[in-house]
Amino acid sequence: METMSGNAGNPPESSAPYDKKKGGGMTMYALVAIMLVVGLVVGYFIGASLAQPAQTNDDLDDILDRGQLLVASDTTWAPFEIYNATSQQYEGVDIEIAQRIADELGVDLVIKPLGWDAVLAAAQTGQADISISSITITPERAESVDFSDPYYSANQAILVKADSGIHTLSDLDGKKIGCQLDTTGAIWVSEHLVQTGNVSENDFIQYSDIPSAVASLDVGTVDAVICDTPVAIAYAKDTHFDFRVAFTIYTYEDYGVMIAKGNTALKYEINRILAEMKDDGSLHAILVKWGCA
Repeated sequence: METMSGNAGNPPESSAPYDKKKGGGMTMYALVAIMLVVGLVVGYFIGASLAQPAQTNDDLDDILDRGQLLVASDTTWAPFEIYNATSQQYEGVDIEIAQRIADELGVDLVIKPLGWDAVLAAAQTGQADISISSITITPERAESVDFSDPYYSANQAILVKADSGIHTLSDLDGKKIGCQLDTTGAIWVSEHLVQTGNVSENDFIQYSDIPSAVASLDVGTVDAVICDTPVAIAYAKDTHFDFRVAFTIYTYEDYGVMIAKGNTALKYEINRILAEMKDDGSLHAILVKWGCA
């Protein structure tokens, strides 16, 4: 009796631990549930961000804040980009296009003359904001950089001395051919003349720039130089030399402005400006001025 009255109104001893266990279990399950929900939400947003390409205005904002458009160009490639020693100015088709882009953005144009390989890497490595230098849009190049919409179409041409016996493709068999290194002209020679055995590897000479290749043609080190049509035509018209264009190889190449991969804001602006130049006739006028239309 006394034992019963002493425990009256109190839970049995065995029930106290039971209550604690029950309450603790509910808290643990709730915590796990919350963690699962949070994990799902965070995972969703992370997955969404990874699924979408980064689109940023940072590079364009940097240009506007700096007040300068830094442009990489191999300025040995007349009539598209060349340094005029008399005026001490860079000029040509690409230079005028770059100037229009800078003007539309409201910034100053700064030309950074670089070697060809450096030009191809400049936009992606941050040496320049863009590269514009008669750059052919190719799938291989587009793997590491972005391109604007095309603004010019070119082919390859065979530049020879005026008294050369080279007139057709078969006339190049066994001849010494000069090109600028890593250009689409050099790629064409490698694929269609060297790999086919029509020209030996020793007779295929690649130069760091087109003036060096042309100088070799002038002194007879090579029999022909293969380069983009507007460049070959410009040299054929140059009265300092006695050259002619033997024939054209139709490769149907498109030039584009090279931009760092993912720089969507700057690419959009450049495409907008190029479209305006096509619509208002200013691009055509530039091409006519430099003998490229």
